[in-house]
Amino acid sequence: MISITEGKLIFTFPDNWEVIKYDESHFFKNHIRKSQGSKAVDILALSDHYLFLIEIKDFRGYRIESQKSIRNDEILNEVVQKVRDTIMGLYAAYRQTNEELAPFYRYLCTTSKYSMLARHQRKIIAVWFIEQDIQSNFEFSPISLKVKLKNQLKFLNINCLVHNKETYAKKPLG
Repeated sequence: MISITEGKLIFTFPDNWEVIKYDESHFFKNHIRKSQGSKAVDILALSDHYLFLIEIKDFRGYRIESQKSIRNDEILNEVVQKVRDTIMGLYAAYRQTNEELAPFYRYLCTTSKYSMLARHQRKIIAVWFIEQDIQSNFEFSPISLKVKLKNQLKFLNINCLVHNKETYAKKPLG
């Protein structure tokens, strides 16, 4: 299993997946981030059939701030920007033939081992993993957040999921 730690959370992926902390990658830090205001999702994970762009927000211990930022869509807009900028970053990595991100941009842009699937059939899934305090009196609706996320990212023709530890345990990725 491949493990990725983000804050207090640990994510595990099968050994046959390609996984990288994209926002800590050399290419992002030394090229994309230098473009004014560019952002990145936390994790890229590639299975045989899907490319997952995973953004993690852990609001445990920040109940007041999380309620406000979720209610006014501030965090939603940030997640949308991170997904959009990550796809742009993968295209830039493709144009520069960056080896660090090659498995991910090949899935998006080339006919390598994914040639059986036309590019428009290759599934991209934006995953927003969001945790908040259990005792919080504000409960966000994962379904509502998913609909808002999907509407904002409709132009990219990608699927969207919103998870927390509880919902993920019931229906994990891939």
